[in-house]
Amino acid sequence: MFNEPGFLHALLLALVVSALYALRKRLPGTQLGHRRDQFESPPAQRRRRQLIALECMELALAGVFFLVGGAKLIGRHDMVELFRSIGVGQWLRYVTGVLEVVGAAFMVIPLASGASAVALGTVMISATLIELFVLRRPPIAAMACLSAHTYVAWSRLLHRAAPGARALTSPAIEPTPAEPTTIEPTKMEPTTMEPTTTEQMPVDPATMEPADPPTEARVWIATADGIGPSGNRVPPGVPETP
Repeated sequence: MFNEPGFLHALLLALVVSALYALRKRLPGTQLGHRRDQFESPPAQRRRRQLIALECMELALAGVFFLVGGAKLIGRHDMVELFRSIGVGQWLRYVTGVLEVVGAAFMVIPLASGASAVALGTVMISATLIELFVLRRPPIAAMACLSAHTYVAWSRLLHRAAPGARALTSPAIEPTPAEPTTIEPTKMEPTTMEPTTTEQMPVDPATMEPADPPTEARVWIATADGIGPSGNRVPPGVPETP
């Protein structure tokens, strides 16, 4: 790690993390840059926030190890002195730099970040032991990175083991606009009044002429025009003379 991190290191780290964020948004399996679902359930919202925090941690670790591993590979003076004090040789600096840069590259990929966290965590365990027993100093930076890698590896392992991790988001139901109900007016057909037909009048067998029915058997039809059974028009209320 850097012996004396300063403002320039922080600014460079911010630039690297911003570039990695722009790259991460284009990769599959990420929650960064995605819009929140309107019909998302509360468990899905909580899970989405956890994934966003996890991915931010992964980008920060990737940025740190890109800078630290790159500093080892280009042969910065403080890195050269660090591995000289270890007493093994500069080949360990190159091996460690390659592992850190490759691990940082895989840390950017969502589907490979768990495996990358395990690999880089192993490197940090070795760095912690070296700082404790060889360099005789507290491994603050190595322990901080090891804790972050443990969190990433454990979270990715739990995310893959959860059976319903991908089914927490309820399907989006698009409301369908209701069509206006059209009421067609029904046409009322005029009522046709059929004329009432009277029964056939009896025929006199002697003369073969219609016989007059008995007075008490006549059927009077009261109509609006005052027409009686004989067809004569009479005033309303005046009975027709038989």
